[in-house]
Amino acid sequence: MRDAASRGSSSSVGSLVGSWSVALTAMNYGIGPRPTSTGDRRLPRTALVTSTSRSVPDWYNARMSLLSRSGLGVAPVFLLALGCAVGDPGTSFSGGSLTFGDPTAANTQGDAGSATDTDDGDSATSVATGNDSADSADTAASADSGGTCTPSDEMCNGLDDDCDGEIDNGNPGGAEACNTGMPGVCSTGTSVCEAGAIACIADVAPSPELCDGLDNDCNGQADDGNPDAGGACNTGMPGVCADGTGSCAGGGLECIPDTAASNEVCDGLDNDCDGQVDDGNPGGGGGCSTGMPGICSSGTQQCTGGALSCQQNNAPVAEICANGLDDDCDGAIDDGCNNCAHDICLTGVALVNGCDPCVTSICAVDPFCCSTSWDGICVGEVGSVCGIVC
Repeated sequence: MRDAASRGSSSSVGSLVGSWSVALTAMNYGIGPRPTSTGDRRLPRTALVTSTSRSVPDWYNARMSLLSRSGLGVAPVFLLALGCAVGDPGTSFSGGSLTFGDPTAANTQGDAGSATDTDDGDSATSVATGNDSADSADTAASADSGGTCTPSDEMCNGLDDDCDGEIDNGNPGGAEACNTGMPGVCSTGTSVCEAGAIACIADVAPSPELCDGLDNDCNGQADDGNPDAGGACNTGMPGVCADGTGSCAGGGLECIPDTAASNEVCDGLDNDCDGQVDDGNPGGGGGCSTGMPGICSSGTQQCTGGALSCQQNNAPVAEICANGLDDDCDGAIDDGCNNCAHDICLTGVALVNGCDPCVTSICAVDPFCCSTSWDGICVGEVGSVCGIVC
């Protein structure tokens, strides 16, 4: 800093004498920039120039009066002029109770001031110097408005707590399991710091419903709408129960039979799904007529080939004489009887079996009579076997 002592050095004597002469000339002739208004009471700090007028302007008298009232006197004006003439940028000097220039190295050009600068009214020192540097009152105000960031743990509050230039960075208060309040798979979530507040974000977003026992679409109902179902399938059961349709039940797909098991009917199907078709003669067992003659006419209903038919109870046989039946089912009763070669009560050639009912009966117990000869024994058998008296 350049002060009064340093200005007394031999190296600056010539400059000092010249500066005082310039200062006296300025005081006598009122040289310097005029203030923009009568309220501007600061002294000019620009370089002095030559003026052709020797009259003392009104602002000069007003300025001198102000200096006198403030107790500053005229001497500081000389020092001011001297400082403006010989002072280096960024240095300062003192005279009496005043310090001129910026004593800090940061202000390398000094404060040039301007005609528009106004008094802030803090002190006489501010008035006399005209320096834009903050006085004690200005410095306090600046400290109040500036503030200092004190780092702390980042919180989810919309502020930069750790003073790293980022707000709520690192997801403070987040990454914790939480409940979103939504139903189904959307209920579980993870906390996230968003816009200065903790929010619970669902871990799983809603999706189309699946058959898995879960509420995938988050509507409060699990497996609603029979998801993944409706396709044809095989139940693995026999008979009419084999064909089925897929259905969602209990969180999985099941093949439900299209036709339920029922009582067996004669239709060529396994209605009761027991693996046997038309078992138990369904619909059969009743009496019926075959439409055939003789003993072949009577029959019984029988389920065959998926349909009921009348099956004859008796097959046709050789005609038996004297029984009043059409044994051979040819439509004639006892046909061929009473055509024996001789009378049954007489001996003779063998009689043809069936030529008489009694002959048929005797031939059944004594075939000799119908194959070799109808002898006396055969005649005796007419009475013992047939009960006919000869």
